[in-house]
Amino acid sequence: MPQSNFGKPLNGQDVSISLDINTDKRDLTDQKDDTGVVYRPTTMDNHGKWKESFQSLKPEKQVVSDDTFFLYRTTFLGNLLAFAGGIGFSWSSPVLPKLQGTDTPLSSQIDASQASLIASILCIGAAIGPFLFGFSADKIGRKKTLIAISLPMTAGMTFLAFTNKVEIYYLGRLLYGIGTGGIFTVLTMYTGEITSDSNRGKFSCILGIFVALGVLYPFAIGSFLTVKILCLSCLLPLQIFLIFFTLYAPDSPSYLVRNSQYQEAEKVLVNLRSISCEQAQKHVTELQKIEEHQRHLKGGIVELFRSRGTRKAFIIATGLLILQQFSGINAVTGFLENIVIATGSSIPPEIVTMAVGIIQVITVWVTSVVIEKLGRKLLLLASTLGSAVSIVLLGLYFFLQQHQFAMLVYFWWLPIACLLLYIVSFNFGLGSVPWTVLSEVFPDNVKSSASAIASATCFGISFVVTLVFPILSEALGMAQLFWVFGGCCVLGAIFIQLVMIETKGKNVTEIQEILSK
Repeated sequence: MPQSNFGKPLNGQDVSISLDINTDKRDLTDQKDDTGVVYRPTTMDNHGKWKESFQSLKPEKQVVSDDTFFLYRTTFLGNLLAFAGGIGFSWSSPVLPKLQGTDTPLSSQIDASQASLIASILCIGAAIGPFLFGFSADKIGRKKTLIAISLPMTAGMTFLAFTNKVEIYYLGRLLYGIGTGGIFTVLTMYTGEITSDSNRGKFSCILGIFVALGVLYPFAIGSFLTVKILCLSCLLPLQIFLIFFTLYAPDSPSYLVRNSQYQEAEKVLVNLRSISCEQAQKHVTELQKIEEHQRHLKGGIVELFRSRGTRKAFIIATGLLILQQFSGINAVTGFLENIVIATGSSIPPEIVTMAVGIIQVITVWVTSVVIEKLGRKLLLLASTLGSAVSIVLLGLYFFLQQHQFAMLVYFWWLPIACLLLYIVSFNFGLGSVPWTVLSEVFPDNVKSSASAIASATCFGISFVVTLVFPILSEALGMAQLFWVFGGCCVLGAIFIQLVMIETKGKNVTEIQEILSK
């Protein structure tokens, strides 16, 4: 069974060497490409464990392939879905105060438990979406699945725009959440397959930028619009995505090769990576060998936990996504206006929420710029520790406020500063890097199953956190809840330091080799 080992991009090409290991007498000497760069062969044993015949040797001279306009356009169009997903996370912040007020568009004002369910039920849908669309991605392809994801989101937002019943609000948010869960499962796979090792991290972080832009959108305009007009405006990016992604985005080269569309795969590779037709043909040949090898491997959940490497990959990816949610981000963004009001700050909540959204976008953009230089692990450590410090200080403010300390008059600025620092810290790593790692650490035969389970776990926890936050904040107090989130961040930093590996610049073969040790 042949298995390929992707090397570093050279002269605009992903150079890769494969060995035919079906015979006992195989040549295990160093392999050279036509540029004279030496590569070592890598194989997988019959138990699904990755091993190297020789120690990996990277090219002495690495030339990074061009980031083409075609790649940027494809990524931009695909991430319009991420923008729509971000809208869902912050939509409740400006809307819930309207639903609880006298001018509610519903037949009656909602109470705290109804508001909590409206905010959190999106995460129930997001826990369902990965299984539904993860399976679909393997059957009908990444592109068609991404188009399908937009349909329940469109239906859900339409229901929210035109109903006056709280039960239909639950249904609309659930449908929107189903699509959102599919975004974080399938779009990460799609991005990982259209990029190369040298730019995968940067383009994976673009998802985080668009999510942050989506979060900013309701923050920026939600307070000034009626609920109906806001919901109708939120449909616009979905319609733009449906039209232009359908017309101009390709399916991933891996999926095209899997379906024997070799000429189309070559054309897509030429456009995505600015390489020659001959280089694209070589890469398609390598993808064919990978696909041939994958046919001999079983996939699914059972295989995910059979290999040591994939088990450890699952622990890392799922652990990072669990940490992301227990840091409290969805509780903070979903109830941001209520939190600002609770601080007693004289700054209008609308100004704070808009500032938070802008800072999110800037921070995630900075992350996309530095991720290939600093690496995933360092960014996550800095992000987790910064989130811990800021949210613990925010909890301290609420504790002092609860006990009516007179000194708070001198620290009126502290809660807003802590909120902004928390948003900066979270989006510097925890916001987008876990999804990048999820797209990197799994081989193709288990990627869909692993991504679905990890994403569903993430959003299941997000549902619980978002649901109980307003209830527990009234029962226990804001301070105690924020301290719990801070403690989870500290535990997460320990997990990152002890368990996580650095995946920067490595292909899945190299990552699985490290995890299998």
